[in-house]
Amino acid sequence: MNKIKQSSLLLQILNGKKSNKTPIWLMRQAGRYLPEYQLLRKQAGSFINLCMNPQLSKEVTLQPIRRFNMDAAIVFSDILTIPMACNRNLKFIENVGPVLNPITSKNEILNLHIKDDQYLMPIYETLTLVRKELAADKTLIGFAGGPFTIALYMIEGRASKDYKKSINFYKNNREDFLILLKKLEIMVTDHLINQIKAGAEVLQIFESHANISNEYFKEFCIEPVSNIVNKIRELYPEIPIIGFPRNSKNNYIDYGLNIDLNCISIDQNIDPKWAVKNIKFKKNRKLCIQGNLNPAILLKTKEDILMHVKNIMNSFESINHVFNLGHGVIKTSSIENVKFLIDTVKNWEK
Repeated sequence: MNKIKQSSLLLQILNGKKSNKTPIWLMRQAGRYLPEYQLLRKQAGSFINLCMNPQLSKEVTLQPIRRFNMDAAIVFSDILTIPMACNRNLKFIENVGPVLNPITSKNEILNLHIKDDQYLMPIYETLTLVRKELAADKTLIGFAGGPFTIALYMIEGRASKDYKKSINFYKNNREDFLILLKKLEIMVTDHLINQIKAGAEVLQIFESHANISNEYFKEFCIEPVSNIVNKIRELYPEIPIIGFPRNSKNNYIDYGLNIDLNCISIDQNIDPKWAVKNIKFKKNRKLCIQGNLNPAILLKTKEDILMHVKNIMNSFESINHVFNLGHGVIKTSSIENVKFLIDTVKNWEK
């Protein structure tokens, strides 16, 4: 079982300790904006091959740490590895994104299972390899998608702006939809626990499609994730967990109150001052917020970056804060601007 490393700034902040320094890592910090990533991506032949090759994915995971010296490495993987392991024929198509065989019937849901217990083993091997090379003051993050987000991809067959297939499926097959969510809840729980066993010291749950109406938010986004977190807490109470219900607007409040999180990550559409005032945690856990620079700011000038960093840092000055983006690094971001952001935050003192 992992023990809390007090030398890690990120772990200190996530565990409620105070510091005059703010830890920083970035969603999609390993990726297409880095030339060294492009070389390994070409060598692997496909995105999936890169994710599932422990030696190559280890290198990709470590690339931004070597270049920028941020405070955490997040394992190079994808939220759709679970449907891939369920034999849904996942492919990543240029300028389209992930595409997979959509679920269309109850039988497909009832028969849904991970085809081989060893199928996701390369991800766990990557975590173990990274932890061996990662400095003691750097934290290793494992992650998974929320059950609702994964379910949407599995029903739609690809990313969707209106979720029409999923809405119709739910209206016509509510019981089947809930069975799918429960199955994914169990798979996500197991996947995250296996990542802890492999060396992950922090977990993040990405609910990337949490922008749904209030009437469904509790059943789809809160209850499954709360069950996952509670199960992990039973086995690994010392592992900090970050939740990211992206674009959930005022529902960030209910998410924080009803899930036993160490930290909640907010997107760029949330006013930091509003977040500090309104988001609260259950069990009197000390508030910690992650975020929330708009990734598009990295496409602008250093002056623009500095202005937005100042606003975010000053807004979160009174609470524990992990600096991050409101979403992933954009592939056209300049390395110089990313370095400027990292250096600015690391040199900032409260």
